[in-house]
Amino acid sequence: MSKKLAKFMKISITCKLDSAGAYGFIKPISDIIDISTIDVFRDINALSCKKVKYHTSFKNRNGIIGQFSKLLKMIRIINKNYSLSIGFYEIPHGLLAFMIGKIYNIPTVISIIGNPDYTKIRKGLRKKITYFMYKRIQAITVTGSKSKRVLIRNGIDPNKIFTLPNSINVDKFVSLPDVEKEYDIISLGRLSSEKELGNLLKIISILKESIPNIKVGIAGKGPEKGRLEKKILDLSLQTNVNLLGLVDNIVDFYNSGKVFVLTSRTEGLPRTVIEAMACGVPCVSSNVGDIQDIIEDNINGYLIEDYRKLKQFIKRVETLLTDKKKYVYFSENSIKNINEKFSYQAATAVWEKIIKKIE
Repeated sequence: MSKKLAKFMKISITCKLDSAGAYGFIKPISDIIDISTIDVFRDINALSCKKVKYHTSFKNRNGIIGQFSKLLKMIRIINKNYSLSIGFYEIPHGLLAFMIGKIYNIPTVISIIGNPDYTKIRKGLRKKITYFMYKRIQAITVTGSKSKRVLIRNGIDPNKIFTLPNSINVDKFVSLPDVEKEYDIISLGRLSSEKELGNLLKIISILKESIPNIKVGIAGKGPEKGRLEKKILDLSLQTNVNLLGLVDNIVDFYNSGKVFVLTSRTEGLPRTVIEAMACGVPCVSSNVGDIQDIIEDNINGYLIEDYRKLKQFIKRVETLLTDKKKYVYFSENSIKNINEKFSYQAATAVWEKIIKKIE
């Protein structure tokens, strides 16, 4: 390796994410033999990981002051002997990684973990800053092929774009035949507007006409909880839908459902879909973000081209709840696909390619 990316190199990472999500991105990097130290800058510790030291306790965490406080701490700890600066999510974390890279003249990678074509937030000055960075850093990771096409369409060199799938512990997320299928439909994620969970409740309301005792478990927390509670009452779904909040055993939760449904209007490549499929739970999902890279329509799940086409969701869910042969076929294909493409080992291989490319 070059002097800049020598063996036993030190790298820095700045990110937010939830604890398990952060671990899912950090763990594959820590498995690279040539890396000796990983300094991670985030508001709180994530799960313990070899080679990783978390740096937290920034002053005034919220807003610009908090990010400036984080940058100062990064400047104090990082030095020119570091080999790589990584930021997960473009602003603010990618921007902080970019600034560190410029200060110490070290290569920088920005990992896009959302949908780069989501114009609701990626517009105006924010977009200009983002693409200013993209054109001046050494590598960019995206979650799938659609995201890569978006960047190329906006003038980014395809040779610096790497597809980095969200990865999971495939030894942990497995099918558990002994767990009772308590729910016909499950969903897990932040209860926020872009998830369009109101549409999910409408779907359930219509399915209830043919499946009166349909059971649904929705796990997660977020700002939409109150609105969803009201809609459950309005649609008379109190005996059908459980808002579970945060679940203690996520693997058991996935295994308690027959079908995972995602109604989002925007996504990157949600880890929840990967985890559910690893547990052998077929998914019916809106075709947003890079989900087409994990769900192959009518092979291991169903893709709905428009998240507003509720009748299509209903038809596909009904098929999986009534056609046992197809259900087993989808379930087996889901497990196989995840084990091959979305393991920690698969993500490590991508990071090794990135390091080789920029050394």
